[in-house]
Amino acid sequence: MSSTTTPPLAIRPATIAASDHELLVDFQESQIPWLSTVGSADQWGTKSVREANPAVTQKARLWIERSEQNAPWGSEWCRASIAESSSGVPVAGLVLDSKAPAYVSSVLPEQDESDPFVYLAYLISNRDAGEERKGAAAALIGFAKEQVKSTGVKRICVDCFRGNDRKLVRYYESQGFKVLEDFTAGEKEWQGCVLEMRL
Repeated sequence: MSSTTTPPLAIRPATIAASDHELLVDFQESQIPWLSTVGSADQWGTKSVREANPAVTQKARLWIERSEQNAPWGSEWCRASIAESSSGVPVAGLVLDSKAPAYVSSVLPEQDESDPFVYLAYLISNRDAGEERKGAAAALIGFAKEQVKSTGVKRICVDCFRGNDRKLVRYYESQGFKVLEDFTAGEKEWQGCVLEMRL
């Protein structure tokens, strides 16, 4: 009889030396073909992420550079992490940021000192890792909660694609997030939703 228990993951800080900025983009690239098969092609499109948005690697690099500074909670705080399976395969990535992206400003204005939040800016598993990635996103959300608690902040916010019958929204709700508000962004009117979790 096979066990259904997910093997433990090792979660380490992302580093430039390990080229983890490229790894974060690779994870996103790994999702593109799968998203098309499940009706979510509008989430990131069908082209290579690097082709569609050449700045994506630089964005990942900046997150990791800020994370490596290990700044205390404040405007420069950021933590980037990589989850690896017990066999050492990178299975998912996580970025927590003190800043929300500009495209959600209609829902979340700039950081609120009276009710601060950590923004879950990136949470993507590695489709190429197959079964080894199972449970990685949930494990990283648990890890994120501990990271956020250590700052003294009691609120995590995230946005996600709300198309395809809100499947991704429902996933975040299953992990303890509650919907704040739907939004539409950009010329292509990308359909998003902002959620929050109170700790």
